[in-house]
Amino acid sequence: MRIPKIKLDLKFALVAATLSFITSYIIHHPKVPGNIYSDIMSFWYRPLVRDVLIPYVNYEFEYPPLAGLVTYVSALIGGGQLIPYYNVFSAIVFLSHILLITVVYRLAVEKNIPTTIVLIFSALSPSLIMYSNYNFDTIYIALLITSLALFEKGKLKSSALLFSASILMKLTSILLLPLLLFHINNKKDRLTCLFYVLVPIISVNLILQFLNHNFIDETYFYHVRWGLENAWFVYLFPQRDWWDTAKIFSFLLMLYALSKIYLKIIDGDGNVYEYSFMIFSAFLLTSYVFTPQMVIWLLPFMALMNPISTTFYIAYTILEVANVGIILTWFMEEDPLAAGSIPQNLALIRAAALFYLLLQVYYNKAGKKMVWRTNSLQEVS
Repeated sequence: MRIPKIKLDLKFALVAATLSFITSYIIHHPKVPGNIYSDIMSFWYRPLVRDVLIPYVNYEFEYPPLAGLVTYVSALIGGGQLIPYYNVFSAIVFLSHILLITVVYRLAVEKNIPTTIVLIFSALSPSLIMYSNYNFDTIYIALLITSLALFEKGKLKSSALLFSASILMKLTSILLLPLLLFHINNKKDRLTCLFYVLVPIISVNLILQFLNHNFIDETYFYHVRWGLENAWFVYLFPQRDWWDTAKIFSFLLMLYALSKIYLKIIDGDGNVYEYSFMIFSAFLLTSYVFTPQMVIWLLPFMALMNPISTTFYIAYTILEVANVGIILTWFMEEDPLAAGSIPQNLALIRAAALFYLLLQVYYNKAGKKMVWRTNSLQEVS
């Protein structure tokens, strides 16, 4: 499928992103009749936000520290009031969305990718419209894609610090660390990268663990105890009594899927954006929790994979419709987590579409020469 090579100005892309965000802001706004659920709003009903408590120290929070900081700053500036808090949180998400589309747009121009693709995946995506002002995912992927862009330019220290920040927002960035290390040619730079990635993470977590001895359990093991949510294999383990077994199945399947992709990296074919897409897709397809906002992680990498076939766009459209449908039908069901419920049927369709996209990239797109395996990273900046 050929996308028209219309040269869109960055300003046009920013306007499109702004309109996309405004739509997301409105549909989740607590004062809009019939507003759609968002995690941002749900946080306010906790004492953590209403009473402006310090996360991890005065009150538990199940997201990593940088996510807790965003929530605390929003509550603090908003004075614990719902609308001011929502507006501050939304402003942070909006600035992240602007950063995201700016970085993706400039990367697309550098790689001679039609800028119309940037609009499709980074501004007009139904999942982005529905879920950008929903949780921390837009902030997360903006940090991560900026880190990768800096890494590509050889700015290792600043890239590693942003990469560390992305892990402090969502732990899943750690899955891409082997990919980065493989693309650094000398041991000294590899150790430098690891230092600037790990030191902030270890320091922040040690401080919080010192301040609250239950920090690690309350924060990182919260989701370990979580049940299956939008995982396709709920149909293999429909009874909740089986879900511990399902988690073992998830772990083993994830280990296999990721090892296949990591081995492909060692072969030296494909480019880093394709591999990032494959790693995240493999993780999401094998994880026992695949919330719909996580699709946002994939969108900038889709924008940077060109050319893409007609069937890719068909599968992508199916994925988007199913993914948006999950939240729209969630509260229609007595038990939306049950196998056979509308949200889980849609999650199954979404998984099938994403699996097709992953296979197409894995077999058809990973035959290109690596773009980052160069000597350009010898000088640490």
